[in-house]
Amino acid sequence: MPPYVPRKRLRTPSPDNDDQATKKLSKGKGKSTPVTSARKTTLFDDLDSGSNRGSAEKTKSVIQQMHNDDDDSDDSSLSSLSDADFEDVPTAKRQKVNHDSDGSEDDDMEFEDVPSHEPQQPEPELEGDIELTLHQISHVPLVSELGKKGPSKREKAIRISTHCMHVQLLLWHNAVRNSWLCDKEVQAIMISHLPPRLWNEVDRWRRNSGLEVPEEVAKKPTKGRTNAKGKGKQRASTSTRDWGDAADRLEKGVPDMSHGDPLLRLMKCLVSWWKQRFRITAPGLRKWGYMSARRLGKLRSSFETEPHDPERFGERIKDLDEFRQRAQDCTGSRDVGSQLFTALLRGLGLEARMVANLQPLGFGWSKIEEADDENNGQGAQVDTNKSTATTSKKPNGKKKRPVKPATRRVKKTDKDALKMDLDDSDEYAEPITDESDDDSSIVDVTDTIRPRRPESKAYDKDLEFPHYWTEVLSPVTKKFLPVEPIVKSIVASSRDLVESLEPRGGKAEKAKQVMAYCIGFSQDGTAKDVTVRYLKKNIFPGKTKGFRMPEEKIPVYNKHGKVKRYDQFDWFRSVMRGYIRGDREHPLTEVDEEEDTIDLKPAIPEKKEVKEGEETLQYYKTSKEYVLQRHLKREEALLPDAVPVKVFRNKGKGSKVEEEDVYLRKDVVAVKSAETWHKQGRAPIDGVKPLKHAPYRAATTNRRREIAEAEAATGQKVMQPLYSFEQTDWIIPPPIQNGVIPKNEYGNIDMFVEHMCPEGAVHVPYRGVVRVCKRLQIDYAEAVVGFEFGHRMAVPVIQGVVIAEENYDRVMEELEKDEAERARKENEKRRKEVMTMWRKFLMGLRIAERFKQDHGHLDKSVEVFGHAPGIDEEFEAMRERDEDMAGGFLPEGYEEEEPAEANENPRQTSGFFPVANEEDDSDDGNDPFEVDYGKRKEAETPSAEESDELEAPAKAAPKKAAPKPKAKPKQSARRRTRRKQAVSSEEDSDDEDFVNSDSD
Repeated sequence: MPPYVPRKRLRTPSPDNDDQATKKLSKGKGKSTPVTSARKTTLFDDLDSGSNRGSAEKTKSVIQQMHNDDDDSDDSSLSSLSDADFEDVPTAKRQKVNHDSDGSEDDDMEFEDVPSHEPQQPEPELEGDIELTLHQISHVPLVSELGKKGPSKREKAIRISTHCMHVQLLLWHNAVRNSWLCDKEVQAIMISHLPPRLWNEVDRWRRNSGLEVPEEVAKKPTKGRTNAKGKGKQRASTSTRDWGDAADRLEKGVPDMSHGDPLLRLMKCLVSWWKQRFRITAPGLRKWGYMSARRLGKLRSSFETEPHDPERFGERIKDLDEFRQRAQDCTGSRDVGSQLFTALLRGLGLEARMVANLQPLGFGWSKIEEADDENNGQGAQVDTNKSTATTSKKPNGKKKRPVKPATRRVKKTDKDALKMDLDDSDEYAEPITDESDDDSSIVDVTDTIRPRRPESKAYDKDLEFPHYWTEVLSPVTKKFLPVEPIVKSIVASSRDLVESLEPRGGKAEKAKQVMAYCIGFSQDGTAKDVTVRYLKKNIFPGKTKGFRMPEEKIPVYNKHGKVKRYDQFDWFRSVMRGYIRGDREHPLTEVDEEEDTIDLKPAIPEKKEVKEGEETLQYYKTSKEYVLQRHLKREEALLPDAVPVKVFRNKGKGSKVEEEDVYLRKDVVAVKSAETWHKQGRAPIDGVKPLKHAPYRAATTNRRREIAEAEAATGQKVMQPLYSFEQTDWIIPPPIQNGVIPKNEYGNIDMFVEHMCPEGAVHVPYRGVVRVCKRLQIDYAEAVVGFEFGHRMAVPVIQGVVIAEENYDRVMEELEKDEAERARKENEKRRKEVMTMWRKFLMGLRIAERFKQDHGHLDKSVEVFGHAPGIDEEFEAMRERDEDMAGGFLPEGYEEEEPAEANENPRQTSGFFPVANEEDDSDDGNDPFEVDYGKRKEAETPSAEESDELEAPAKAAPKKAAPKPKAKPKQSARRRTRRKQAVSSEEDSDDEDFVNSDSD
């Protein structure tokens, strides 16, 4: 008989537990019931339980224990089988059940191990505190649970709002930074750095630009020409040619344009000097992209709590003083270097703009808008080891030879005058002129070798394009010249150099550099959008598409709710209204007008002429003369008599060529469905054949259900016939009879256009006319003028009714009466609201007057209705004396003072009306809200004895921080009687005395 092989992996208790259970049973008192011992935890328990996850060491030890059990066990039914015939799984052991009786015949019997269905023992409760760590999902999937791909409308709106807010914040940041560049001290610091050699260049630029007229130097009379030959004769220092007075410049102050614009030479000198003088010590602004909420929260918390780290959080300049220090040290980020260069040009008297290429967070959902990994993002900003290691070697791998110090300075020509090697010692160096002799040009610098500067970290090496540069207005040509001194070190004198500032290529895309908003900030605080200048071929939108908010079409409705026209709304133009010129303080100049019409005017893209036989699919798709049948839209069709004018041969895969007919664009007509034509008051002519069949577009749930049922019945896709304008005719309904209006199946009439009203009827488009018709019992039909689609439903738009002409006068007369009644009710409702507001206002005044009379603390210094004219000095003094009262609460160690007479109660006052005597007041006919003008003052004025009795209890009460006595204002009689009743309420138990005194 073959051995028994279990189908399921059985869980076997360990032998140790069996021995322990046997020992426990032997100690019992003759109980024959078997006791199941707790088995040992196996690997399967660890796999089944989700909460108790064992470690790798624990699992390994369990498996090893199971193998040991297999080796030691002799009773296994699988011991004689080969390992290759069966799966290597833990073997099932047979458990021996021991009973307490000695004479039992079942001692030697073996039973098969069957899985127990008894409930497992509950796990022991954990003691101590339980710590839970919740992690938010860092990545929000773009695919929802319902299977809809892409972001939702709310997510799109959030990104658009984020983009708009970030753009405005960057504009304000640059406006503040531009105001710092106008600081006189910053400009003076920058000018003080200029060496004498550059001052000569500045003077030369002024002379050549005609800004300064050179002073005339008196010429010495020249003698006749002499021939100086032989030794000891000096060469003439002046030119031997004498052109005479006619060779001098006739006009004074005219720019010298013989070598081009003089500004170009000056800018090249300044850019070369500032490139070497400024040191980059911090990273600049960059676009990070959208991060996960967890990463963003971690970054924000570390930014707020940890000390500022420029390499991690970027450069931070807190105020103008720190900016001045950066100008003094000539250090900072590359953005600060370009900004300080703008301040230098403004200090020299040039009109310079600070141009900022804003890098805001985008509003799209492409990969470029998502932030890089945290490790990659930090490594891209600072690259110290790699940059220093790569610069020490040539591309071919050979080492550079050590540079030896020059021992001779050669005279420079006009071409080499711009190539300067400047440093700190050049500030005190004398300029080299062509008039110096050869001996004076030899300088021994072998003993004065300068120590090399410590190598600084390489910041923003991945940013190939600058974010800040300068535009300088040439006083000669009256045009702006872009200058970038730090990153590219260019003076954009040509169109190619200007376009080189636009971020392009793979490096710019990887670094998330875009061209969306280029703003030029002027010295007067205004700003201007100069993005078009730097776009390729001045074509707008160009590269800004997808990164700049486009113009939006906004419908303009007429009085009937119909779209009258569409207006173009430019969001960024509306934002720039607070920065541009054009008001009284900053009027437009001639330079601005010329710049707007020439440099900043978007260019129209040129159309490429396609030769015969070189047409492409894209050419036919955008052509206005020809069209292919595959490019026709759903609502477009060819005329029945359309004839192809030529054949287009499209090259397919391999050598296969497909031929397709080409038609004229004028043979294409617009087609619509019968329902669409019905909404325009037209219907297809009977018996006409539609020009085209297209699939249905189900806009509602009911229509979608109908299409699905029709497809299920026919087994084919349902197509919708489309008709052209020539295949339809106007809908003219028949005239009405006996004043009865024809209605459709829904009980109304279609009035999409005016001619759909039947003859003998009239359309009354006023509200409330249905109620009038029902009252007059006139036949009518509600007019449907359109449909509104939403939530997969089509809701009809009903406007007025259609009635017979003979009932029109009666209906309009009743409608006017109803309208007058409605207006009267609205006026009454509005009047009640106004009276309620006035009543509330007067009640507030009365309450304020009551507080003033009762407490005496209310004066002009107290805020009443949001106004505080002044501060009451007496009330402030009283408040200082009441500080020991702990703000109205009893402080520690407070002992209440007992009054002198226990029977006498202190004076009881209140800011509200007494509740106990409401019935008495109502019985007397006195309204508690009635205003007393003092007519009953004499009749209700209490006597002197009553006033003395009224003031006596108040004097007996303990005084705590009472204000200074003031002259009591005049009070009305009703208020005095109420206070008198409040004082004597405990002495006189009968309420009739108070009523009698009040009535007197």
